[in-house]
Amino acid sequence: MSNSAALKLNGIHKSFFGVKVLHGIDLTLHEGEVLGLVGENGAGKSTMMNIIGGVLPKDDGAMEVFGKQYEPTSPKSAMNEGIAFIHQELNLFTNLTVAENMFIENFPLLPGKIISYRDINKKAQKALSQYGLDIKPTTAMHTLSAGVRQMIEVAKNLTKSTRIMIFDEPTTSLSHKEKEKLFNTIRELKQNGISIIYISHILEDVFELSDSVAVLRDGNIVFSGNATEITKEQMIAKMVGREISNLYPQVDKAISDEVSLEAKNIVSTDGKVKDISLKLRQGEILGMYGLVGSGRTEFVRTVYGLNNMTSGDVMIKGVKVPKPSPQKCIQKGVAFVTENRHAEGLLLTKPVADNLSLVHLRNVMQRFGAINRKKETMTIKELIANLSIKVTNATRQPANSLSGGNQQKVVFGKWMAIKPDIFILDEPTRGVDVGAKFEIYTIVMDMAKNGASVLVISSEMEELMGICDRILVFKEGQIGGELQKDEYSQEAVIKLAL
Repeated sequence: MSNSAALKLNGIHKSFFGVKVLHGIDLTLHEGEVLGLVGENGAGKSTMMNIIGGVLPKDDGAMEVFGKQYEPTSPKSAMNEGIAFIHQELNLFTNLTVAENMFIENFPLLPGKIISYRDINKKAQKALSQYGLDIKPTTAMHTLSAGVRQMIEVAKNLTKSTRIMIFDEPTTSLSHKEKEKLFNTIRELKQNGISIIYISHILEDVFELSDSVAVLRDGNIVFSGNATEITKEQMIAKMVGREISNLYPQVDKAISDEVSLEAKNIVSTDGKVKDISLKLRQGEILGMYGLVGSGRTEFVRTVYGLNNMTSGDVMIKGVKVPKPSPQKCIQKGVAFVTENRHAEGLLLTKPVADNLSLVHLRNVMQRFGAINRKKETMTIKELIANLSIKVTNATRQPANSLSGGNQQKVVFGKWMAIKPDIFILDEPTRGVDVGAKFEIYTIVMDMAKNGASVLVISSEMEELMGICDRILVFKEGQIGGELQKDEYSQEAVIKLAL
């Protein structure tokens, strides 16, 4: 790592509609350094990155790239300065080939402005080989896993003489092996002199990769220094502005012998669920762990009627549900928080109020299908207050304007409006900061305390061990084992998963 600055921010300010979002940000990224950037959702990370990337103009302050004044006017101008972004939502076209994606912004052309596919395939193959990607440049992007797509995005940006690379939550959809491959690539990029900003809510990953760290809170840098100068506990305290002695809320609750949800010998049509049976009791929080491809998500989607079932029975409160469907499950008081809130959980461009009303509209309908607006508004206000959703105008503000944690609260809220008895939660805290995680855990604990039954899928072992009464470990479409609370350890979970 060099002492020379690759990127320097001096006194960066930004406001939206009179509300200050960044309060004079000072930050330095050195050449060949990995800088870990952490902060709660809404702390200002995205705004800061969008200013660096030329998406948003700054209100005040100055930026430098390798000692020269830097005033980006567009993402393309940032790219021309050698700054590349690897976003959580990858900028790839799934209907195109790998090579087409890698050169879509700058196709090599033959006379007559004809694309030279021979040229792009050759150059793409060279870049793919460099990073150990055993795929052909003519492969369709939609056939590849999230991890391989992530590596293609890295290779794509390195064909543009990239000098600074910014990774934004890059591991949310990766398997353990894919994550390790990405980390090795980041270390290799660093050795080649590329400067990296690594943004993540997974603090263990930040410490593993970073030379230095910066903590952002409420638009201010509250810590900047060597990664060895701060502990995980100190980092969390600086992020949320208070000490959190226990990341998982402690709630006294009772688990009944009454079975709320029972699945018997479930086999999915796609072959990813192979004869799975389980029982979920009233007041119980049951965790489900497994590596990517273990069948956890496919199982709950099959039980909920989103995926087809070849054989098996689903029982809700002792009553068999023939041919389960989302509509039947909702009517019987079963809620399903999907792992992909952007694609399946929210209407991103619609107001927060519309999203909160999605599931409970039937409950506020009057005669002839008219909606009781007064009753609907009352419910929305209660949900916003009870879940502490940070929104300025629920009837106008679109869901995609909220932070990740507040978006997830909206997803919870739309289900809580119908007061379900059973909650199925698939990766409920993915892409959510540590403060919002605690709030979501509290919501889950309170639901169970009030008699709801909760089924939780998570890729974070610590999360499951922190909130669950039991953990089922999935392996290759089956349940590989079960752990009671007194048997919890990461080693025991991984042993069953492997």
